Amino acid sequence: MEGNRDTAAKIDKEIRRHKWFDFHVLSFNGHKLIVAGGEDLTHYHILEIIFEDLFFVSGFFQGWHSDTTQTVFAIPENDHEMNIKYEIEQDYQLFVFKTENYKNDVIIAARAISFNTDTVYYYERIDLKPNERIADFVKKKNIL
Repeated sequence: MEGNRDTAAKIDKEIRRHKWFDFHVLSFNGHKLIVAGGEDLTHYHILEIIFEDLFFVSGFFQGWHSDTTQTVFAIPENDHEMNIKYEIEQDYQLFVFKTENYKNDVIIAARAISFNTDTVYYYERIDLKPNERIADFVKKKNIL
């Protein structure tokens, strides 16, 4: 689980490079949860946090904002107490997104976490550069 701690620190560092950061649940398939983030979630996102083998989620699917002047994403220091409170089974790691616009934070328990920093557009475009792609949910037009 030490790898999860290092990954969480890298994710937080990436988030805090920005003046503000918003998040929303991009997808969930019963096993994998992808949280997307960026400064402009209307048109694209620049970070995907991928949680695999989920056990618990307490959060907001429509989105939340976070104050990037403080820690945004971390493994909680009191994770033993939180494991008991939320009845998290052994071998799952708790992760917390600090929210700015809600009283409660977003809490996720998963076995594994990863991330990528691709720019993912929410509209069709043809001039994609390396590390850019179109979101899976965008309906492609038949352009000849």
